Amino acid sequence: MATSPNADPGAGGGLHEVFRRQAAATPSRIAVEYGEESLTYQELDRRSDRLASHLADGGSGPGEVIGLSFPRGIDMVVAVLGILKAGAAYLPIDADHPARRVAHIVEHSGVRRIVADPGLAGAFDRPGLTVTAYTSDAFDSEVSPGWAPVPVPPGAPAYVIYTSGTTGAPHGVVVGHGNVDRLFRETEVWFGFSADDVWTLFHSIAFDFSVWELWGALRYGGKVVVVPAATARTPERFFDLVADKGVTVLSQTPTAFRAFDAVDARRGADLALRHVVLGGEALDKESAAAWLARRGDTRPRLVNMYGITETTVHVTYRPLTAELLAASEHSPIGVPIPDLTVHLRDESGRPVPHGEVGEIHVSGPGVAAGYLHDAELTAARFTRSDSGEVTYRTGDLGVTADGVEYFYVGRADTQIKLHGYRIDPREAETIADAEPDLSGSVVLKVSPPSSEPHLVLFSLCRNGATPERRQRVLARIRESLPAYACPAQCVLLAEHPRNHHGKVDHDALREIYLAQPRSPRPDLADGHAETVRAIWEQVLGRPVTSSRTDFFEGGGTSLDLIRIMQETQKQLSVEVDLGAFADGLSLDVYVDHVGAQCAARNRS
Repeated sequence: MATSPNADPGAGGGLHEVFRRQAAATPSRIAVEYGEESLTYQELDRRSDRLASHLADGGSGPGEVIGLSFPRGIDMVVAVLGILKAGAAYLPIDADHPARRVAHIVEHSGVRRIVADPGLAGAFDRPGLTVTAYTSDAFDSEVSPGWAPVPVPPGAPAYVIYTSGTTGAPHGVVVGHGNVDRLFRETEVWFGFSADDVWTLFHSIAFDFSVWELWGALRYGGKVVVVPAATARTPERFFDLVADKGVTVLSQTPTAFRAFDAVDARRGADLALRHVVLGGEALDKESAAAWLARRGDTRPRLVNMYGITETTVHVTYRPLTAELLAASEHSPIGVPIPDLTVHLRDESGRPVPHGEVGEIHVSGPGVAAGYLHDAELTAARFTRSDSGEVTYRTGDLGVTADGVEYFYVGRADTQIKLHGYRIDPREAETIADAEPDLSGSVVLKVSPPSSEPHLVLFSLCRNGATPERRQRVLARIRESLPAYACPAQCVLLAEHPRNHHGKVDHDALREIYLAQPRSPRPDLADGHAETVRAIWEQVLGRPVTSSRTDFFEGGGTSLDLIRIMQETQKQLSVEVDLGAFADGLSLDVYVDHVGAQCAARNRS
């Protein structure tokens, strides 16, 4: 497996070695917290030592990639450190992803061992794969005599994260220890990281924003609060957590931040935040401007950072102000991190003049080692200069007026950025085209004026464009792709609209979708049901074709849910209890909950 080509020789060894030095310096400080459980730096160090020693006894070591699959919690953090201390790189596998997606990652990566929560271990029962079911109780013995954490050079792989790419299949990005360590050394002058900081681990461990959240805390002796999955999906609960835990550094995608901002606008609680870092997708200027109008631009400082997995989380830095947002046509992403260089180039690789849009190319110690087991794609996207420096072609478009401050414009290829994820629409399109009587599938991001952006599938149907057929193809896609990559709706057509070049007219497809009439109201005995469905469709900006579909899997967002709750309160005078949806949320579940609330009110 390749090492990072631009690794910084001045880096302090492996991430686990940096952590171990911090644990020795601040052994009694709280390192990680989840719910009511917490571990000090010393306790986290010892637990991860025990797991690492066990892995080493089983033959694991440098050059190996070890899978990792856990629900959110402290054991997940222990497993990350234990794998690194064994000298291996960790490969996070999201347990919420469909079985086919998980199988592809396991097979393509060639992992021979997976460390997993006992409840998830059965999903990896296959020949040639060793599964270590980890719990702290099962690994409470002392480490093997003579064992010590394995030292690694800065260029050694630390993790492999699979992300959608330009090939129609996910591929694994290999990132080195030194890449991550220099990210913090180069940005600490801007952020002033310290042991007093409290970070949230809000994002999935399989999303590289988690690398920033986890090591921003552990590298400096701070505390990382692992956010429970239900809390991460419920803006009111998450806002309470940020306030109650005294969080000082918060990282959010712009989509998630819109929901956080909406709660803050209503609640206005005292927050300990020093920095709010936005990244993962284009800036939402509306929510950023609203936040700045209430909170100002100094404490907390609202920062927009551009970056992608192949460049180790972040590339640029830009504190936001109301004046900047008002003057910016595009998403302001600011200046490169000091040890990185950004160039804008045309399709032939030539620099573009200031003021013209070009593809963003990034070089420097943050560039990843390449793609796991894919030398051809690595050679195409990671180019090496005569001096040996490697530059990554991002596929993103940017513009600069002065060669100093940069702005994000969009994608140069078919990839879609939504909710912080890069999505290759061809994955869903390929699955749809494999269905009988369907062809010519196109997946687009649609942004209704009164609701959140979501994916819509447009397919040509030879016969029988029925609701059942639409639901069947969407269900087929959900069997193979993670929820964030699945279309929320499907439109079946006899033919695609074409532009004057004869190509499929994407704008016309969006217009067809947005012009669709709302679904007919069901004639239900419960008087509230019709109103509730109308609220859902009003907020979502589309018909609810199945009352049993999970709200989030169907494309709903946390901000959508907030708006639905507000409208429910306004129209039906019902206070919705989010705790009622801990086991899942669909229109049927929501209608039942509202009905129970109405009945209770009428009895009182």
